[in-house]
Formats: sequence, C-alpha cells, structure tokens
Amino acid sequence: MNAATIDHLVNAWLHPGRRQLDKLLQRTPAVRSTLLLVVHGTGCLLMLAAPLAMTGAAAGAIYLYYQVRGPLDWFLIEMLSVVALVGAYLSVQLALLRPESPRGVKISEALAPGLFASLAHRVAHFRIRPVNEVLLTTDTGLQIVATPRLPVPLLHRYTLCIGAPVTLFLNRGQFGLALAGTVAATAGNRSHLKGRLVQASDDWRLILAALECRNNLLHRLLARPLRQIAALAAHLSEPLRTDWRQQQGQWLRRHSEEHHTAEYLANQLVAESFMQRQYWPMILKSAERCPTPVVKAFSHLPLLLEKTLSPSMADRWLAQAQTAGTSSGARIRDLLAELQIERLDWNGLPETSAFSAMFKSTTVLKQLDACWQQDIEPEWRQRHASFQDDQARFQQLRRRAEQHGLRDESALRYIKLCTRFLKPADAQTACREVYDSNRDDPRVCFAAGVALLRTGAGQKGIQALQRAADLDRTLAGRARALIIEHRQAWVRSDGTETSHAVRGICA
Repeated sequence: MNAATIDHLVNAWLHPGRRQLDKLLQRTPAVRSTLLLVVHGTGCLLMLAAPLAMTGAAAGAIYLYYQVRGPLDWFLIEMLSVVALVGAYLSVQLALLRPESPRGVKISEALAPGLFASLAHRVAHFRIRPVNEVLLTTDTGLQIVATPRLPVPLLHRYTLCIGAPVTLFLNRGQFGLALAGTVAATAGNRSHLKGRLVQASDDWRLILAALECRNNLLHRLLARPLRQIAALAAHLSEPLRTDWRQQQGQWLRRHSEEHHTAEYLANQLVAESFMQRQYWPMILKSAERCPTPVVKAFSHLPLLLEKTLSPSMADRWLAQAQTAGTSSGARIRDLLAELQIERLDWNGLPETSAFSAMFKSTTVLKQLDACWQQDIEPEWRQRHASFQDDQARFQQLRRRAEQHGLRDESALRYIKLCTRFLKPADAQTACREVYDSNRDDPRVCFAAGVALLRTGAGQKGIQALQRAADLDRTLAGRARALIIEHRQAWVRSDGTETSHAVRGICA
C-alpha cells in the first residue's frame, strides 16, 4: 500500500469528523484561534527541532565528558556527539533557508522623495513599524507585504509593493488616499490577533515554497509535515481573511467622500481588467513570432494605454465585474453594499497620473521591463515552442485534408487550429468542408458549428449544431444554448454579427 493510498484512506476516515469540526469552528471563533495557535506553535517547534536537538545533545555530551565513569558514559558521549553533528548540519541548512521576497524594481528615496515623505508621514500617523523597502511591481496592487526574515513566522521584513499599471490610472490625490488606506489596513492587521494569525498562515506558504526549492536532507525530513501544517493553517485561517480591497475601501469610506472611494475602486477594477483581458494577451501574442521576450511591456504601457483603452470598454468591464456570477463578482457586490455605493463609473484617465507626479523620468519603467523579461522568459519560450508545434501540426493536417479528408480526432484538431491560423473567410471554408465530410460524427459537427459561429457563418453554424444534437442527444442542451446566445448577439458597427458569449465559450 503506497503513501497516496494511505492518505486517501486517512482523509476518508477523517472526513465526517472534519465536517463536525468545521461546524464547531463556525459557532465558536475562539476555538479556531486556539487551533491556529496550536498549529503555528507546532510548526515553529518542527522548524526549530534541529537547533534544539543540536543544543541539547552538545550540552549533554559536554556534561558527561566531565562526569565520565566508565565505557557506557563514553558510548553516550559518542551518540550525543553524532546527534549534535547531525543537528548542526541541519541547522546550517535551516539558516541558509530564506523565504522569497516580492519581485520588483527597488525605488530609492532619491528617485521619489515625495513618495517616501508621504509614506513616512502615514507610518508615523498609524504607528506601525517602518517599511523596509519600496518596490515597483508588475501587478496592479498596492499592498504592504510581510516576508519572514527566518524560516519561522516571527520576524518580518515589510515591503510596499506598488503596481506600476495602477499608478497610470490614479492621480496624485487618489494615490495618496490609496496609500493611506493600505497603511491603515496593515496597522489594523498588526494590532489584532486575527491579523497576526492570518499573517503566520501566509508565512508558512512562503517558508514551504523556499524549502521545496532545495534538494537536501532538511527538505526530505520536513517537507511533508510542513506541507500538512501549511494546508491546515490555510484552511483554518480562510474565514478570518479580509480582502485588501475591502480594507482599503472601508478606510477610504470613513475618511473621505463617497465619490472619492467610488473613483478609486473603479480605477482599480478597470486597471485589473485592462491588464488581464487586453494588454497582457496582446503582449504575450508576440511570443508566437519571437522566441525571446524583447517587448518593452512597461516602457510602452503609457502610450498604448491611451490608444487602446476606450470608455465603452471600461464601462463594460465595470458592469461585468458588478454583475458576474463568479466569486470575485460576489466579493465586489458585497464590498459595494458594505460601502453603500450603488454602482461604479469610470471617469477616464487622469490628466497627470500618479506615476508622472512621483517620477520625473521613465527610467524605472525600463528597469521594470528587464525584471519582467527575466521572470516571463520560461513561459515565453514555452508559448513560442507551443505555437511553432501547433503551426507545424496545422500545415500537416491541412495537406491531409486537401488530399483525402480528415476523420475523428484529426478533424477536431484541424477545426480548432483553423480558427487560429486562417482568416475568418478561409476558416469558414475549411470548417464547412470538414463538416460536410463528417456529417455522421456528432463531435465533429458540434465543433464545426461552434467554429462557424465564431467566424461569422451563423446559418451554417446553426445547421451543424442542430445536426450534432440530432446525432447525440447529450449535446442538445449545449447546442441549444449556443444557438440562443447567437441569435441574441449584438451587431457591431461594421455589421458583422458577433457574440461575446459564444466567443467566451470557444476560448
């Protein structure tokens, strides 16, 4: 019986008790805090076992050395010496273990004196420990991140992480309010036991990630139990977590006017949507042609932002974020309800962004380009290799389709690649040919129908979907939904029928 089977049997045996425990924790928050303290204490003892064993064994060996009375004492001294040496070896590996700090470009006080003055004022006002480092990062967040200095969740190094994209969406006043909200949220977490317990749970994740990067004796001994401790701590601390956006919003709502809070939240959501749904897909598409990341994603961001972001896109993203049925959409709706904000509207990009107000030069963006290129290079090379493989596969399938047609999996693969490598008109022709030669295969008919709808051939696509539903009744529901969504499609300004729902399903 292997380890995986044993873990499965143990989890099945503990599952009923786990449900009872979850109910108890929901009714009694004090029990949850007590269990988290026990988990964190156990983890600290586990990490400090080697130094404690080394110290105890060395002290025992030294004591016995001065009290030797026979061969048995010498044997015990030798055994304790071996334990002390092994403990010292593991202690050295433990001392070299450092949790990873956030990645980004370090900002010096000389580069942005106004930012550091504002940060120092707010740190003094909220009476928190000084921030050790300020980084400009590639994401859209504005957070103070705590990183344990040692592989135990006790001493921390605090880093203010400023997402470069969000500074282009905020003006200087909005950024100042957001910074104050961030410091206030950090102060609130540090002053409450709940915040410290949650922070320790996050620390175990960082410590475990650092340990799993090593291939040594310490990793072999501690990785598995530490993985269980990190998972249990994350499970127990989940109900105690408060989203950082909610913490910022609550402070802004109490200390500023309502429209300032709404403007900040709208800018934050638009920045996230623009980067995730438009900008990064556009940048990463360059990996199809270029084997290495030479794109200057952040140096060109201010110019591309003004040219590619329109008010209609921002309004659509905000509407989708506030009405989406996903967990993130639910959190946003709950946040707006708690802050008593009816809806979010975007007022456009600021005339003078917070980035322009803080930095007089774009040199820091060039440095961020180099950092991003280094981080993205493995994924970039993988995307490039995948694109080249798909392109070679498409050319091979295209030759086979022209010679004697395609069936089964080859036909499905060819349909998928057609919409990627051919123009819409050519992809329509190819999908029609595959559909006409596979009218007895429901899977091929369904895939061809979806592809035809996606390329604008609505009537032929509906026929293919209906044919798939007639051949396989299990596809009827999905085919019907796609047909209804296509018929409800909006008409774009160029007159081409499109459907965001259909394209989202196909993606």
